[in-house]
Amino acid sequence: MLSVRLDEATEQRLSEVCQQLGRTKSEVVKESLAEWLERFNPPPRAYELGADLFDQGEVARPPEDPHHRQLWDYLDAKHRTG
Repeated sequence: MLSVRLDEATEQRLSEVCQQLGRTKSEVVKESLAEWLERFNPPPRAYELGADLFDQGEVARPPEDPHHRQLWDYLDAKHRTG
């Protein structure tokens, strides 16, 4: 069971519409909520937003410059997880 508090103007408008339609407030609210839930689409998750970007690049190649290569090898050894 659910109770909903409406501001006075909204409840008055709902009552008027229900009277015109010959339906109860509960019927109209249930139908409206069912339609809203049918149309609801949750926002995409972060992975879904970037899925087309993953695994698109090439593996980095070691630099040719000896000094840069030395740093590359040091960092590679430091961060290797295997």
